[in-house]
Amino acid sequence: MGLREAREYAREAVLKVADAVSGGEVVPIDTAHVSGVSYLTIGDHGVEFLKRLASLGARVSVFTTANPAAVDTGGVLEVDRRTAEAQREIIAALRALGVSVVLSCAPYEFVLVRPRTAHAWAESSAAAYINTFKDAWTDKVPGPLALLSAIAGFAPRTQLYTPEGRRPTALVRVAFKPRDPLEAGIVGALIGERLGHGVPYVSGIRLPDEASRREFAAALSTYSSIVFAVIEGATPNWAEYARAADPGERIEIEGSDVQRLLRCAGVPDAVYVGCPLADVETVLWVINEVARRGPARRPVYVSTSPAAYKLVERQARAALRLNVVILAGSCLVVSPHARRLKSIATDSAKAAFYISRLHGIRVSLCRREDCIKLAYA
Repeated sequence: MGLREAREYAREAVLKVADAVSGGEVVPIDTAHVSGVSYLTIGDHGVEFLKRLASLGARVSVFTTANPAAVDTGGVLEVDRRTAEAQREIIAALRALGVSVVLSCAPYEFVLVRPRTAHAWAESSAAAYINTFKDAWTDKVPGPLALLSAIAGFAPRTQLYTPEGRRPTALVRVAFKPRDPLEAGIVGALIGERLGHGVPYVSGIRLPDEASRREFAAALSTYSSIVFAVIEGATPNWAEYARAADPGERIEIEGSDVQRLLRCAGVPDAVYVGCPLADVETVLWVINEVARRGPARRPVYVSTSPAAYKLVERQARAALRLNVVILAGSCLVVSPHARRLKSIATDSAKAAFYISRLHGIRVSLCRREDCIKLAYA
């Protein structure tokens, strides 16, 4: 089977899904983002699926990026031999398919998406980010379907690819101002938990920085099936969405609601920052904050993309002496290395959700500055 036959195979597979979920309608896509890159999450069957597609000669037809892996590119995380071998097979197969292996759950750092262009992104936090803060159109596409859509060049035209499906269905009033990324993430988690699904129109909120926008989108999509929120004054075309709103629910988020979720479960085994993957500014902040205090008593893990790591590689290598471990292209959510720990303190509502459920680890939520302090407790 050659490239043409492989693409036809992908086209037929996507069309069959479209028959089931969108009445057979499809939409051409500009980009795709593939999840299920870690061996921990896809296992041997996932590895064989990727290797089979690559052996057929399949190639993506749109620019396609990939999520973090179970092993960081610097080899800092300790994993078993099978995980390391399988992860290499996954990366090799993705490269053979033409995927840009950025190993990041925040591909919006590298991919410039325009408002009202169509995409097939499988990482829910990234889908929520570009929907909410770029008004780029994507659903939360399952990982294998995102890859097949990237090969075919189109995805099933589900509701979020239509104006009607992006009409706000609930009104949310935030009655306080989030001061940092953690509070922004908790607001997103509360909205997600209380609504569960639909498209919220959010008023009264001002997210102070890029990290807060990332955390809001990540938590919203983690605690619900929601991957698109219209934020008054922040979402492109928000006024148009406001006029089209057909709300069935109205909720309010207060500061007291956020404070109830801030909890500390004692001194952790480690501190974790970078879920979604941290940008260069955040990586340098953590390194400088620890350097100011001296070597940490407990490891401080920071996840970032390989591209961002290259920009701070010198500082990252030096930070190992401070007990700061920079993970390039991996995170504690999708790496079995996390199971070596019993408790973690993090500033990420998304990380708290997944690490506790996937690895059975006790997780505390704390502000980034307080998390760093816990590394010295």
